[in-house]
Amino acid sequence: MTTLEEVKKTVADFVRAGDTNDVTLLEQVLHTHFQNVQDGFFEENGVFIFSKEDYKTLVKTKRFGGAARKIEFGQIDISGKIAHVKVRLESNFLIFNSILLLGYEDKRWTIIHNIPKIEKKGQ
Repeated sequence: MTTLEEVKKTVADFVRAGDTNDVTLLEQVLHTHFQNVQDGFFEENGVFIFSKEDYKTLVKTKRFGGAARKIEFGQIDISGKIAHVKVRLESNFLIFNSILLLGYEDKRWTIIHNIPKIEKKGQ
């Protein structure tokens, strides 16, 4: 598998883990220092930062995830052991335009940061 394919697979696994509320898979693809940084949290305004454990809890309790999303890869930049990926994810109700930062350690890529811009469809 090429580096580009490995990066895309890690992103796809991250998305699938959220879509299926698979915390075991999330544990495999999230970096130890993972952070999810987003503008708004449901009806609340502001910038919200979730740690790896916070994020896993939100997925496990189904506050996040649970709906299949189509992945559209945008720009992917890989420089050594860092990858910067833009993706568009679309479910029946939401659209996510996300920027992901990945790192390569211990012979695998993991998600260090997820920065989603989330909007309801039709807005």
